[in-house]
Amino acid sequence: MIKRRSVLAATAGWTIVGASAVRAQAWPAQQIKIVVPYGPGGATDTAGRLLAEKLTPLVGQQVIVENKGGGNTIIGMELVAKSKPDGYTLLLGTTTLATNAALGLKQPYDPLKDFQPISTLADIPDFIAINKDLPVKDYKAFVDWVNSQPQKVRYATSGLGNQPHLWAELFRARNKLNLENIAYKNAADALRDVMGGHVPIVIDVVMPAGVLATQGKLTGIAVSSEKRSPVCPDVPTVVELGMPDMVSAVFFGVVGPAGIPRPVLDRLNGLVRQIIKEPAVEKKFADLGYVTTGSTPEAYLEKLKFETERWTKVVKDNGIKVEG
Repeated sequence: MIKRRSVLAATAGWTIVGASAVRAQAWPAQQIKIVVPYGPGGATDTAGRLLAEKLTPLVGQQVIVENKGGGNTIIGMELVAKSKPDGYTLLLGTTTLATNAALGLKQPYDPLKDFQPISTLADIPDFIAINKDLPVKDYKAFVDWVNSQPQKVRYATSGLGNQPHLWAELFRARNKLNLENIAYKNAADALRDVMGGHVPIVIDVVMPAGVLATQGKLTGIAVSSEKRSPVCPDVPTVVELGMPDMVSAVFFGVVGPAGIPRPVLDRLNGLVRQIIKEPAVEKKFADLGYVTTGSTPEAYLEKLKFETERWTKVVKDNGIKVEG
């Protein structure tokens, strides 16, 4: 009887493994959809379409992009979280997988339980720049200048509660600076007012602010990466400035609904990492200000956990509130 049960158990286990392997061999047997949780035309959409274009010939099926903007990316993310976990519906995940939870926004899913991380894709670091006419040319002079002002110094961001704003608050607290955030609706308006002298400082991602600094239209102070950005190679990193704990970025990755079979997950992971290491793809991402990354699913999950904890503390410590 014991031997018979052992055989039955082994057979059952083989059946499960065998079925999973069959599904993996059959995948993909139909069109694959990458949901971009923003409208068409932006840098995130461009990254999603580049990934879809490169995936299509590798999998032998059409890979399309579906834009589902709105709700601070929650609409698009809910669609994916509630999709069948078969590898046919994917999400171009952004930092909002961590920051929405940190901000306490109501989400119809658990970002750490209802998604399966597949691979990180690319980072775009944060960037501090100032009006070019200020009597400041480097980080030390910047800190001294801010501290010498009798009132709070305003800094512009491209939105309330986004990752650059949270990083800016972390930077402000880290350096004990008397700064006050002015949240704009977009980066273009923020940059325009800083170049125009209406606000002295902008803290946003490195693109396009870094290009404007290289062109002499802004003065770059610091970039939040470990290595200098090719967008503005003359601007020092936070590591060079003695702040390795300030390394950060808006990060992108590919996720799917929780429960994707491991063989399909492994194949997707390998394909994404293969694509982003192509020199032509790295170049296109670099032109957008991104640095390609790539990771295991497990490392991506740990990153999401770390970022969620990090920004939750920043939100709490600074009393940041966003409606939603």
